[in-house]
Amino acid sequence: MRLLSARVRDYRLHRDLTVAFDPRFTVIAGPNQSGKSTIAEALHRALFLPVKTGGSLLDAMKSDPFLADPEVELTFSCAGDSWILRKRFAGTRGSVSLQDSGGRSLQGEAAEERLAQLIGTAAVARTRAAAEQLKERWGHLWVWQGSSSDNPLGLPSCSYDHDRLVERLQAGADLGVQSPLDLAVLDDIQRRWAEVFTAGGSNRTPQVRKGSALQLAAAAASAARDDLQDIEDSLQQQQGFQQAFDQAVDIQARIASELPRCSEERQALEGRLRRSRELITRVNQERPVLEGLRKEFDDRVADREQLEQQRKQAAALEAALAPKTRQQADLDSRQRAVEQQRQLARGQLESLRQASSERTALAEGIEQRLRWSRLEQRRQQLASRLRAVVQLQARLASLEKDLAVLPGIDAPAVERLRQRQQALQAARVRAEAMAAGIEVIRAGQPVRLDGDLLATGGTRMLSAMAVLEVGDDVELRLVPGGGTTTAEALQQLEVSGAALSKELARWQLDSVDAAATAERRRSDLLGERERLLEQRGTEDPSSIRQHLDDLLEQIEAHAADFAPAHSNSDSNSTNSNSGLDQDPETLMAQLESDLRIARIARTQALDAEQRQLHVVKQAESALDSIQNALKSAEMALNESRNQLLEARTRIDAVLQRRGSGEALEAEIADLVGRRQRGTAKLSELEAELSALAPEAVECQAQALDQTISSLQQQEREASEARIRAEGKLQGDGQVDRKAELEQKQADLESRLAELERLQKEADMLALLRRLLEEEQNAMASQYAAPLTKRIGAYLAHVFPEAPRASLDYDARSGFRSLQWRRGGEAAFAFELLSTGAREQFAAALRVAMAEVLAEAYDGSLPLVFDDAFAHSDPERQAGVQRMLQEAADRGLQVILLTCDPASTVAIEPAGRVWLGGAGSQML
Repeated sequence: MRLLSARVRDYRLHRDLTVAFDPRFTVIAGPNQSGKSTIAEALHRALFLPVKTGGSLLDAMKSDPFLADPEVELTFSCAGDSWILRKRFAGTRGSVSLQDSGGRSLQGEAAEERLAQLIGTAAVARTRAAAEQLKERWGHLWVWQGSSSDNPLGLPSCSYDHDRLVERLQAGADLGVQSPLDLAVLDDIQRRWAEVFTAGGSNRTPQVRKGSALQLAAAAASAARDDLQDIEDSLQQQQGFQQAFDQAVDIQARIASELPRCSEERQALEGRLRRSRELITRVNQERPVLEGLRKEFDDRVADREQLEQQRKQAAALEAALAPKTRQQADLDSRQRAVEQQRQLARGQLESLRQASSERTALAEGIEQRLRWSRLEQRRQQLASRLRAVVQLQARLASLEKDLAVLPGIDAPAVERLRQRQQALQAARVRAEAMAAGIEVIRAGQPVRLDGDLLATGGTRMLSAMAVLEVGDDVELRLVPGGGTTTAEALQQLEVSGAALSKELARWQLDSVDAAATAERRRSDLLGERERLLEQRGTEDPSSIRQHLDDLLEQIEAHAADFAPAHSNSDSNSTNSNSGLDQDPETLMAQLESDLRIARIARTQALDAEQRQLHVVKQAESALDSIQNALKSAEMALNESRNQLLEARTRIDAVLQRRGSGEALEAEIADLVGRRQRGTAKLSELEAELSALAPEAVECQAQALDQTISSLQQQEREASEARIRAEGKLQGDGQVDRKAELEQKQADLESRLAELERLQKEADMLALLRRLLEEEQNAMASQYAAPLTKRIGAYLAHVFPEAPRASLDYDARSGFRSLQWRRGGEAAFAFELLSTGAREQFAAALRVAMAEVLAEAYDGSLPLVFDDAFAHSDPERQAGVQRMLQEAADRGLQVILLTCDPASTVAIEPAGRVWLGGAGSQML
């Protein structure tokens, strides 16, 4: 079976993606989140997932945003034909079709059944466990991302084509029991064993078969044992009923003697309980009365104490009012004196502040004029710079115009022109040297040169072959320079002349001398321009002009601020009559001198102002202190007055409530007598109650009530037990239980003997079958050898010294104990290897299994590796790639998905697919 192509539409991020697979090796590369694993999932679900599956599996396949149902179209070859599988996953609306190369098409369940026949396994059932089962289908061929280090033999046998793998290994090993007698014996043992036991499985041991002779004998023995136990139980029950009857009679006799005695004791306690209850009632009545008297007494005593305390407090407060009143009057007098001192200090401070303000204004006016003078000086400097830069710019513009009219020729170009001129002169000299001359001195007949008549005394130069005719009978061929050399010299002369003319035309010059003159003039102008540019520097006239305009705006603003300051200047200023048109340097020197004098005067005035301000603050602080003391005195006086008023109010309240002090004393004396009488009466009642000990009497009464109740309950239960025992004893008197016991014991012994015979026979069959299975397993380990040999051959591509793989096979539990051994090391189980080693070992095992199974699938099977070697170093990855290439060379189809295409450059597949942002691209 080979995958030929796939088309995925509306499946997660793939809107419409078509991928063609190479028959032997295909690399699908792309960055993370480009949809590589999605392609592997779509192919897998097309093969193994029913189209009408819904729920979370369907939701996970849909695109976001959802536009249409996910569709997968897969073309593959299998069973000697090519097939096109189309699946549209839409829950109950899903559809599937399978078409062969002849155009015959199957739909629905028929298509699913035929697909299961072609790939050797049915689709997963539509249950809640479908997601987990789906991941395991073809688990030996489909390596999902993150599962490359898992042992494929650890999957359920249905997930990795276990039965077909065993079948192919058996066929290749050609082992097994072959003689007719052996086969007959084996069949008879298997038949007889199957009549007794069930087959069992990998996770459970064989059980005795229901309905077999052994099971029936065991059931009969168990039934006989149960019957015997029933008889024994019945005898024991009969003995128990007699004992229960005797016990019930004894209990009734004992209760008949104890119950009257307990009743008499309970009646004697009842009188003491009634007197105790009466005393408790009277004590509870007297206690609240006595408590009320105590409370009234406490209230009167508290009122008496409060009355005495308030009277003492009022007398003390009245005595303390006089000194506080005198203190308040003294503080009022001191406050008026300090207030007058503060007013005087404030007036002096205001005068000093006016003087310092005038001196500050004078200094600020001088500072304004000084700022204006500095701005004016800066303006003159900028104007001078601007004029200089404008002149330089004009000179540069003139130079640029002169340079523009000159050709852009330089010294190397002039040198090339001179060389071409020299070449032309050399060619001309050579041509002239090679030419021949002819002169007619005297002629009796006409002389013609190339048909032209030569006159006597005429001269002609020959640079090429010519024909000379003398009369009508003589014709001569003249060859100057010995043949073709002259022509070459002329041709060279023309070439040199054309090259010189072309070069001069390029620069629009007439001669080499004119070119040299133009180059010297241009060089001089360029030198002058460089000098002017260096002199100008980086200054820009527009920038200087902008700075000058900004400065003029500032000067105008300061000139407007300067006029009032100048008109209000102090008349003692040495430069008060100076105008704005004076020399800036002189004016600035004068203004700086005036500014120093004005600042000194301002500082002196400010110091005097600060000193006077300190005096004012001291006066204000003293006034605040006196005012605070006065407020405190007023508050203390008011508080004392309030306390006195409060004390007098409380005295009046007590007198209003109790009448007078004498009435209050009389009430207290009456309450003392009443409390004493109530206390004596309560003590007598409590003493009598304590002598009766009501708690102990109550406990004795409760204990007797419980005892009487228990005896009555025991008497009822004993009566019921006696009646039940009499009924049982009377009903069982008709059967001889001992004779029946002997019969059941004999029946049980017969059943046990038959069971022992059948058990021995079953044990013998189990032993023979186990020996047979051990022999079969021993032979099965031999046909597992081709698989381990293939694993070693593939691992040789990864490790310099290939590990030796070992694998056991059990007829019940299948393949197990996968190990490897390197050199003289101990064998390591697969689970104990590192993650990278497990990846490489599992890959070798997968391709070996696929190679064995391929014979049942038209000689080929596809293996899919999705980012399967993330824990392998680059050297080991290269070895794994060589392993996969050999697998492809042996007829398998390898599909490798990777996010690192650079790591696969050594692979030479016929097909590469790049998944980028815009889809796939065949490389």
